[in-house]
Amino acid sequence: MSDDLRQVLNYIVARYVVDDEFRTIDRDAPVVSTTDSDSEKQQAARRESVRAEHLAEAFEQGLIRAWQRAAMGGSELPLDDRKPEEDRMADALIRFLVRYDLATSRTESTSESTYTYYLSIHWDRLGDVALASGVDLTRVLPRLAERLSH
Repeated sequence: MSDDLRQVLNYIVARYVVDDEFRTIDRDAPVVSTTDSDSEKQQAARRESVRAEHLAEAFEQGLIRAWQRAAMGGSELPLDDRKPEEDRMADALIRFLVRYDLATSRTESTSESTYTYYLSIHWDRLGDVALASGVDLTRVLPRLAERLSH
């Protein structure tokens, strides 16, 4: 995975995913000990970091494909859950972008219990998040897409 997209993903995990987990822990925690709550938060942060690591390549590939699709005038990236690579991309993009309003998705049933996900990246919003992490997606994604096409 590129260092730049790793930086963006890590920022999303820290800024959105882990913060979301912390709010859930605080909301659901009984009024007992802050030590237990702190321990639970540390576990949640580690768990989300491991998930991000596990989905990092799929996140990168999905972003690159979505960027290529947008460059050709398409607004949605179709991903078929019957194809393991595309299913992982859909999982990564939904987990890290759709949940935080950096993208939207819709589904169409392809057959019994299988779906095609159509993802639309909110490039302006994601670009702002990436800039906050220190990455300019308008420079990084074209370079990665070019490398991928060769």
